[in-house]
Amino acid sequence: MAKLLVHESSGVREFEMLDAEVHIGRELDNTLRLPDPSISRHHCVLRKVGNGYEIQDLQSSNGVLLNGSRVQSSPLRDGDRITLGQIQMTYSSPADEQGATVAIQIPVPSNPLGTVRMSPEQMAAIHAGGTPAEPAAPEKQPTGPNPVVPTEAAPIALAPVPPAPAPMPPVPMPAPPLPSAAPAPIAPSANDPGTAPGFGHFTNHGTSGGPSPVPEFLQGFLPSVPDTAIPTGERGDFLTRLLAILIDGVIGMVVYMVVMLIPVLGCFLAPFLGIAMLVFHGWCLMTTHATIGKKVMKLRVVSDANPAAPLEISQVVLRFVGYWVNGMLLGLPYLMILGSERRSLPCLFSKTTVIKVDR
Repeated sequence: MAKLLVHESSGVREFEMLDAEVHIGRELDNTLRLPDPSISRHHCVLRKVGNGYEIQDLQSSNGVLLNGSRVQSSPLRDGDRITLGQIQMTYSSPADEQGATVAIQIPVPSNPLGTVRMSPEQMAAIHAGGTPAEPAAPEKQPTGPNPVVPTEAAPIALAPVPPAPAPMPPVPMPAPPLPSAAPAPIAPSANDPGTAPGFGHFTNHGTSGGPSPVPEFLQGFLPSVPDTAIPTGERGDFLTRLLAILIDGVIGMVVYMVVMLIPVLGCFLAPFLGIAMLVFHGWCLMTTHATIGKKVMKLRVVSDANPAAPLEISQVVLRFVGYWVNGMLLGLPYLMILGSERRSLPCLFSKTTVIKVDR
């Protein structure tokens, strides 16, 4: 099976090419998404041709370099080095077979003088890979009183053609070191075709396989860690995101009303309830990429730079600043989601994106 080995600062990640076309670029709808500024939105495409693949540049800004040379379209061979902007990749296809060289032995007449004539049948035998019949005798030299004796030519020694060497197996790339902050993204599987590695699953790095940090009574309301949701390749629309905010708001109002029903203690806790709700929503975003409202509406908040990485606290704070500005301006900036980019002020401030998932 053909693979792409993507060389990154954290190591080398492996991408198995399962589809007939593999689109590579910076946008969310690419099969292999490379969130790097030097990569165009739709940089190139790898198409299956016969038993292999060919690469084609999609009019990208920085072009496609194949083994150091810029190409518009070219077939790929095992071990080819592909450079897209500042990203280095290696194409690996162990199934590629190098064509073997066939050595054909042609009998040489004992007399090297003159021209050797060969019939069409002998030529056809050579092209068919067989041994031609004995060629016709060389032309006789002219005779006479003063025959011209041609200068004896030294016989040409034909060096034997060595057999084609067996194709060298690809040099195994060193396994990336076990990271302390971000493990290698998960490559797409047969049940998850067309999902870019590093974007198909949202993991809480460093805790994958261990107990979930989400409290047990909240695990039914928030995404699991690691999250098994798969992006649909679409960003959250206006109505879906508005309903998610309303759900979170209703939950906050219900909690506030319950707390206010507590005699004396409710009045004391009310001033701190708003801060507690902000901390809770921020913790949900940093842990599971979603609040309860976004979980219900099948949405996730991911970082533009690295969709698989957890959100940083600075990004969460900037999202809250964006919500505050929306409130001060009577929610009018929220209409920005109706644009083609579907990005609100919180997304622009925090450099995040709200995407749709399947669960």
